[in-house]
Formats: sequence, structure tokens, C-alpha cells
Amino acid sequence: MIAMLMLTTAVAVTCPSPRDAAPLVGFALFDGPVADNAVLAPDTSRRRNGVLVQTWRVDGVYRAGRSLTLRCDYPRRPPLFVPVARRMTMCQARWHAAGPSLSCR
Repeated sequence: MIAMLMLTTAVAVTCPSPRDAAPLVGFALFDGPVADNAVLAPDTSRRRNGVLVQTWRVDGVYRAGRSLTLRCDYPRRPPLFVPVARRMTMCQARWHAAGPSLSCR
């Protein structure tokens, strides 16, 4: 069980923390290259204890031969694009009062 938890953590993809510790203020998930402008909408959106939790099922992107690209938004800087070539099945965002967090597995 411990090894499985370590493996799950090792393959998670998130928006990186910038060197200046700027907070993540937004993001988008793209089905394929950003130039295609295929932004994915969440499959579910629910509030849990005052926190908005959104989930995307992204395994279909990879089954279709494409890959996921994350756009990570930070204040006062251009967005950072993160290609996700490794096959993921789900992404989940949590929107806290302090800002969002995003993780794909």
C-alpha cells in the first residue's frame, strides 16, 4: 500500500511554483496543442465545506491519440504552458479562498 501511494504521488502533474513564490490564480486544461484552443470544461463541479472542487476525466484525450496541456496563470507574468505527455486519467481543482490548486493523475 505504501509503495502504491508513493507511485501515485510520483506521477501527479501540477502547475509549478514560480521562483518568486507567486500564487497560482487560474488555469486551463487543453485537449491537445494550445493553438487548437480546445479548452476542456470540468465534468463535475461541487462545493465541499465551502471549497469548489472540479474534476476532469481526461483519459479520453489520450485514448484519441492526443495529450493534455495545462495553462498555469500567475499574477503579473505570462501564462506558463505545461505539456503533459504521460497518460493521465483525471485532473482535480480545488478553489480555496487563498486561490486554486490543480493536480492531474
